[in-house]
Amino acid sequence: MGENEMSVFGIPEAEEEIYRHFLRNPGTRADDLRILPHSRPGEARARIARLQELGLLHAEDAERRIFPVDPESALTRLMDVRLAALHRELRRVTRSRHVIDGLRAELGDAGSGAGTAAPRPSGIERRVLVSMCTVGKDEAGARELGVSVRTYRRHVADLIQTLGAASRAQAALLARERGWI
Repeated sequence: MGENEMSVFGIPEAEEEIYRHFLRNPGTRADDLRILPHSRPGEARARIARLQELGLLHAEDAERRIFPVDPESALTRLMDVRLAALHRELRRVTRSRHVIDGLRAELGDAGSGAGTAAPRPSGIERRVLVSMCTVGKDEAGARELGVSVRTYRRHVADLIQTLGAASRAQAALLARERGWI
């Protein structure tokens, strides 16, 4: 076998080799497995156990013979696991926007990049942010601030863009993280 084709799914070469062995030799017992002569005695069993946890191998009878899952089903499971892991990582990355603010705070007034920091909200913008967090409808927020609904919505849209948020809720969270409200 040349390249570790299943590595993109988080399957090391030795585990892929074991899975391929069971594809070629379904019903082999773990005790009879001798496809990894260079590995220590317990390693093959640990790799088989991991492949079973992932749902790529299963034991079907009392003799503990091991059978592979159909390759299409196996790769579907691996894709689901990998996509879930990537989704968790992406969420961590997108939630870490507050790091920028913390790093900018380290610059203080001495940094030459002071003009690159996001401007603090004006008085009306801060009141709109508070209103976004406390009232349900735009009409109520506009009435509370004494502005038209159209002006209120324009302020909301500008704040969402300034904060780089995808929604009102995210804008409120980002504003809170930055200490704006």
